[in-house]
Amino acid sequence: MKINQDGMENQEIIEKLFDAKLVGILKAFLKNEENEYYLRELARSAQVSPASTYRILNRLVKLELLESREIKTAKLYKLASNKKVEFIKSILEVDILDYFVDKVSKMPGVEQVLQLGKKDKIKANVILLGTTINTADVKLLAGEIKEKYGFTVNQMTLSKEQYEQMASMGLYPGEKKILFRAA
Repeated sequence: MKINQDGMENQEIIEKLFDAKLVGILKAFLKNEENEYYLRELARSAQVSPASTYRILNRLVKLELLESREIKTAKLYKLASNKKVEFIKSILEVDILDYFVDKVSKMPGVEQVLQLGKKDKIKANVILLGTTINTADVKLLAGEIKEKYGFTVNQMTLSKEQYEQMASMGLYPGEKKILFRAA
C-alpha cells in the first residue's frame, strides 16, 4: 500500500471515491488474475451480497473489464486482458509486501525490516531485526497473507548482532533493501 503526501493510503482514497463493494470485487479478481469465478463464490470472496455482486458484475462486463462465459446454467467471470484492465491494475494494485511491513513495523521489538533479493509476484524474503519480537505473531501475519493473497513472505527474525555476524560470514550475499527502520 502506497502512502501519499498527506499520509492517506492510496487504497483508502480509491475506496472513498468509488463504491467499496465495486473495489472489493475488483480486488478479488486482481488477487488471482487467472481465476474464473461463479457469482456466489465471488460474493463470498469479496464479502458483498450476491444481489450487489450480480449488478456489479454486469456493469464490469459492459465496461469490458470482465469477460463472462456460460457453462450450462452457470456463468463464470474472469478478468479481461486489455488496456482498461491494465489501468485498473495500476490504480488498485495491492502491494502485499508493503502491507506486511506496515503491520510488522507496529509490532513491539521490531527495529528494522530488510528485504533480501528481489520480490516477485508470489513471494519475498525478509529479515526482521530486533530483540523482543513475537515470532508467533509474525508467522500468523505471514500465514494470513499467504491464505488471503497467495503471496508468501519468507521471514526470519534475528537480533542485529546475529544478523551482522551472519552477514560478515557471507551468509547474506546479494541485494538487500531496507523496508523499515525505527526512528
